[in-house]
Formats: sequence, C-alpha cells, structure tokens
Amino acid sequence: KKPIFLVVKMAFEEIRIRSYEGRIDRAGVEDLERRCEVGPSQHLFLFTDTMGDPICRIRYSPIYNMLVAELDNELVGVIQGSIKLVTIHKPPNDLARVGYILGLRVSPLHRRKGIGSSLVHHLEQWFISNQIDYAYMATEKDNEASVKLFVDKLGFVKFRTPAILVHPVNNRQLPVSSNIEIVKLNTEQAEFLYRKFMGTTDFFPRDIDKVLKNKLSLGTWVAYRRGE
Repeated sequence: KKPIFLVVKMAFEEIRIRSYEGRIDRAGVEDLERRCEVGPSQHLFLFTDTMGDPICRIRYSPIYNMLVAELDNELVGVIQGSIKLVTIHKPPNDLARVGYILGLRVSPLHRRKGIGSSLVHHLEQWFISNQIDYAYMATEKDNEASVKLFVDKLGFVKFRTPAILVHPVNNRQLPVSSNIEIVKLNTEQAEFLYRKFMGTTDFFPRDIDKVLKNKLSLGTWVAYRRGE
C-alpha cells in the first residue's frame, strides 16, 4: 500500500495528512487514544486500549486504511476505515460495498480546527477510489460534536439509533436457572447461526467469519433449556 501525503492549510496552521506507518506512528497513536475519551456520559468514559496494535479493529477487514494528521511534527488526529461487502435490500443483487468510518480521534488541544472533517474528507476520497456505495459510521446520539460534524456539516443521515450499554462484569453474578445450559460456540457454529438468523438484515457483513476470528472477539455463547 503506497503512502498518502496530503497537506491542508487551516487557520495559518499547516496540517499534514498521510497514511499510518506503524514503525513511526504506533506510540503516537496509542498516546492519542489514551487522551481521547469515548462516550458523552457524565458518569462514565471509555478509553481504548489498542493492545499494542493500533489497527487491530480493522486488520482483518478485506480492505482497510488508516490516516493520521500531523501539526508541527506532532500527531494530532487519526481515523480508520474499512471496506466490506454487506447485505442490503436493494435490487438487483441485494449487496453493497460499504466504507466503515472508525476511530476518529483529534487531540483535545487541537479540536475545532477542522482536523476531524479533513480526516473524514480524505478517507471518503479513499472510499470513492475503491468504488464503495455508502459510507457508514456509528456514534452516540448525545455526542453533539460528532452529530454536528457528520450530520450537519458532512451530510450523513440517520440510519439507526443504537444504544451502547456498559456494565462492570465482575461487579455481580446473576443467578441462572438450573434448567438453562450456557455453552460457548466454536467459530464455525457461531458463523452458521449468524448467517441463518441475521444474514438477511441490512448491513450484515459477508465476512462474518473473519469478524468472529478477530483476536478482539471474545466469542459467542448460546443459552438453551437442558435436554433440548
């Protein structure tokens, strides 16, 4: 993959946007992730731990890219993108190439300078060069900055309203009836169930097998009545 080098002048500051290079950018990206909280909650913020691999979320996608923004040799922004073939109810073949926008981060000290919108713009250009049909990103509806950027400024439209729920898993143990069996599936079994029950839903990824084999996937469990 050839590196991308783009220079954008904003408010008399020169922003350089280029492809991520692991050898020189890994430490900077990990530091940026630690400084950028995720989620608008007043009581809880999430911080991303990339476990030493900043592209771990997209590495197993069929096609992926990561861009970084630099200001005076400081890494001030990052964005990730991946391209997948998904199910969509639109003739003639009910399939679409979708570009997923992930992990947009801008240093807290350099926000409101147009860095985020510039990163999205250049990622979209990469999407276009790869003939995608739709760009897709997920954000909390209460994340005003993100909604303003993608909806008001960049023209994205609402597709669904997901809810992100968090819970400290070690905080309590929920009782389970003795009549219920809970079993972890292997990846082949999980893939079969996902394709059977969710394969016709919009934006279902055709590469679900690679999603399940990603090292960030903890697994799939099913619950059923004993003897059934």
